[in-house]
Amino acid sequence: MKEKISENLKKALLQFNLTEKEIATYLILLEQGSLSIQDISRNTGINRVTTYAAIDDLKAKGMISESRKGKRKLFVAENPENLKNILQEKRNRLKHEENVLQNIFLPSLKAININQENKPQIKFFEGLAGIYKVYDDYILNSPNVIACGSYDSVMKTSSRKTEKDYIEKIKKMKILFRGILEDTKINREFDEISKGVMHNKFLPVGEKVSADILVFGSIVALISYEKKSATLIEDESIADSIKMYLNFMWDRL
Repeated sequence: MKEKISENLKKALLQFNLTEKEIATYLILLEQGSLSIQDISRNTGINRVTTYAAIDDLKAKGMISESRKGKRKLFVAENPENLKNILQEKRNRLKHEENVLQNIFLPSLKAININQENKPQIKFFEGLAGIYKVYDDYILNSPNVIACGSYDSVMKTSSRKTEKDYIEKIKKMKILFRGILEDTKINREFDEISKGVMHNKFLPVGEKVSADILVFGSIVALISYEKKSATLIEDESIADSIKMYLNFMWDRL
């Protein structure tokens, strides 16, 4: 019976955007009280490195807290009532995304109409070379850029040397470059590397970015390092709409 209850709980908790590792960690803490990383790992069968990651994510979501007993660091599950906060955050995020869709992206997408006389110019670039061409031929020739993205995805295909070279080019070209980044270790490292060159702000912990969005002048660049492709949309009204959204995010971070 207990095993069945646990399985039902796992299915329910999956609806709160929790991973199976996070769920296993949270449930074992609910069942057994305060435990060390070693105890959690032994009881769940999850290796320590992954357990540390699950603990960090659960702490960020307010589902567990940390305490000490002598020199031992222990973790304890917070009151399950805190799940209401996660649900409310999910509702708020969905509401926010709906507002963005209705007020920014839908008007922008409607502007891309093949029947209109002054339709936007759209260009596609394939491969890592295509992405670099977008930077070399377009972005680095713009005096003002605002972007939202993550070096975590960039590093899957590019290299630190290449990205440091681009930071130097941005410095040399005296480009005002503002970046909205995921709050991750890699992005924090690049923030230090680009101090005085790029001006960065960070999204709330846990917020993910699946592709880079850059706006400069009347151009919007959509770059996916995972798919190794880039799309340029040249249209002043679309660029202004996306820029307004990114500026809105920037001002509130």
